[in-house]
Amino acid sequence: MSKSKLIRDAVHGDIEMGALEVELMDTPEFQRLRGIKQLGTAYLVFPSAVHTRFEHSLGTSWMAHRIVQSIRRSRSISSDEENVIRVAALLHDITHIPFGHTLEDERRVLPRHDKDEDRVEYFLKQSEVGRILMREGIQEVVIRTIRGDESFRSDIVGGAISADLLDYLRRDTYFCGLSQYYDQRIFESFIVENGRLVMNLEKQGRLRQDALSELINLLRIRYTLSERVYYHHTKVSSGAMISKAVELALREGMTLEELRTLKDETLMWTLRELYTRNLTVAHLLKRLDSRQLYRACHLLSTEVGENRRQEIVNRFHHDLEAREAAEMSIARASGIQGQEIIIYCPSFGMSLSEAEVPVRWDRGEIRPLSASNNEEIRILKEKHKELWRFYVLIDRDVWDRRDRVKNAAAAYIGF
Repeated sequence: MSKSKLIRDAVHGDIEMGALEVELMDTPEFQRLRGIKQLGTAYLVFPSAVHTRFEHSLGTSWMAHRIVQSIRRSRSISSDEENVIRVAALLHDITHIPFGHTLEDERRVLPRHDKDEDRVEYFLKQSEVGRILMREGIQEVVIRTIRGDESFRSDIVGGAISADLLDYLRRDTYFCGLSQYYDQRIFESFIVENGRLVMNLEKQGRLRQDALSELINLLRIRYTLSERVYYHHTKVSSGAMISKAVELALREGMTLEELRTLKDETLMWTLRELYTRNLTVAHLLKRLDSRQLYRACHLLSTEVGENRRQEIVNRFHHDLEAREAAEMSIARASGIQGQEIIIYCPSFGMSLSEAEVPVRWDRGEIRPLSASNNEEIRILKEKHKELWRFYVLIDRDVWDRRDRVKNAAAAYIGF
């Protein structure tokens, strides 16, 4: 039988893990997360950004504990409820695959990890993790909490301002070497109202300006990470190259069942050993191995206007075949090879969802943070939306033909 453990974490210091959490951590499914980097290819820009989803998951469970401690000042939460919350926080990323956000959110090769029924079934029901959860009688409630069942439990784990966010803001900034911190007093603001997690900015009928300032500081940190890390052009290019290779491997015979068992390095090994008969996969892996990343020769931003941006996203974000048809047509028109071009089109969102966290204001009313008249919140939301970029990326070896590619791309896309 597992025992509780005190674990030294680089970000949070000593964190306490209960016996059930330790037992879940020691399963093969959870240990696999040691091999999946939290930030995908960001290490190509920030060399120390090699932290994994394993330690992030431990940190998320600890942040969930901190939030529950705060809520207990004003509301009773049983030890059984906390147990479910901490286990759900620990397991919230267990369905991730290598380079998950790149494959799921950016290129839309696969559905989101927590929305994929097959992966939920495999990792949380059929596995050793699933057997432990079933034994404890908490399997279904943990799954509902992870998937977002509109309860305060799911809000704590993965809501707008949540245990997930409070861990990765500190962890990602720390390992990327960015001097961005939030004050620990943020934990004093968590309350539960009408069964949902709320940030309390009211004290004795007055607005707590210090608590509001700290919430805005969280938005600043989130924006900084998006601008400098998550959407860094090198991360975009390298992620697009890996995604393209995986897309083609799936067409060549790689299965989703195979993909969900892999780690970062074993995915790259599998692509190299089994799928380089596809010349494009071979070319992309060779470039990645030498960090000869594709460069953007055509770029569109939010300046194209909302209607045109929506049209571009509808055409190229959701449709793999449309992206490939565009790549091949542009390549032919500009005299380059099909493996020398990649289209990258992020989703339409970019809405800084953290600004929509429910807040209790000075008169006791519950409204989203963004519903305030605070100018800085409005500016941060707008700036975050403006991070959206559509890229046409080409191999460095054909950079001398970038103008021809740019013109062909503009003609094909219409912008």
